[in-house]
Amino acid sequence: MIVKSYKEAKNKFLTGDFSGEDFFLKNGFMVEYAYCRLLSGDAEGARLAFVDKAKQDFRADWGRKLIEFVQGYVSNVPSYFQIRNFLEIDLNLLIQAGQAQYVENIINGADLFYSINPESYKFIARAMYNNDFAQIALYYLLKAKDKFYYDPEMHFMLANCYVKQGDILRAKESIKSCLTILPAYYPAKKLLDTLP
Repeated sequence: MIVKSYKEAKNKFLTGDFSGEDFFLKNGFMVEYAYCRLLSGDAEGARLAFVDKAKQDFRADWGRKLIEFVQGYVSNVPSYFQIRNFLEIDLNLLIQAGQAQYVENIINGADLFYSINPESYKFIARAMYNNDFAQIALYYLLKAKDKFYYDPEMHFMLANCYVKQGDILRAKESIKSCLTILPAYYPAKKLLDTLP
């Protein structure tokens, strides 16, 4: 079936169907086309498409830099705002597309991301947790705890990982740490009320 509109191509893309990539390419939507290539497993094709638009488009510039992590050779680091805006989203997209090796290559650069944006470990952990990789999420949350202790959301996320593991004692400790930093953090209070 031939895709005839941007909306149709985008809706297909959001459901993991990249058949709209020809529409994106023919109509000059190079960032969308690049993401179709990346999520389909063609990192080099994605890189070429991102490079084409990187000077004019903030997201394409991020994509060009992200591909370097995927390919294992980083010479251009992303900005603080690129990491904040796109890292978690793109990890989620790659996980949903089944690109496990790409995800692994990207998160192997976690320390570099952290050196630019101290919330990076948390972004990675949230993407992992929300895709049922709680053990990996826990690993990055513990790194975040060591480096960026005064983040109440990080402690709350850590508590959720512990709950998922059945470690209620540690979950309660994490919630208490969260509430010490931000006493009015409602999600933590609500979680604490549900624990035995």
